[in-house]
Amino acid sequence: MKHIRRHFVITVLCFEAVKPDRSCQVSVAPEKVYLSSSTSSDGNADVSCGGRERPWSLEAPSGQRINIGLLDFSGSSMNSTVHRCERQFGFIEDKLANRNINICGDDAHRQPTLYVSKSNQVDIVLSSGEQIARNFLISVKGIQ
Repeated sequence: MKHIRRHFVITVLCFEAVKPDRSCQVSVAPEKVYLSSSTSSDGNADVSCGGRERPWSLEAPSGQRINIGLLDFSGSSMNSTVHRCERQFGFIEDKLANRNINICGDDAHRQPTLYVSKSNQVDIVLSSGEQIARNFLISVKGIQ
């Protein structure tokens, strides 16, 4: 009996997400950080950021803008010929631009730049649902 050996290459990526606090505020710097809709224990109460009541509030230094990207691990995709959001992870609220930008999965599952803010402040509201929360991260970094 002949044994066949198969070799597989597995790539493991580790990303550390910002730990939520009661303010849900994130100071954005040139170094990329990641957001999730996870809940962490804060003494007596759980803190959950990213919902409509407590959005992630991002602020870069004055004069900078915020580059927001998506790391989608869900395997979902958006039909690029239809140009609609089939799986919405949430939205970006850019008050200076007076608009909301949907956060959607795409065919590549990774968007280095999903949106660049018009100012140094934006809010991010994430969709609820445990399955969605585990399948993506939002990347943010400050840019000139």
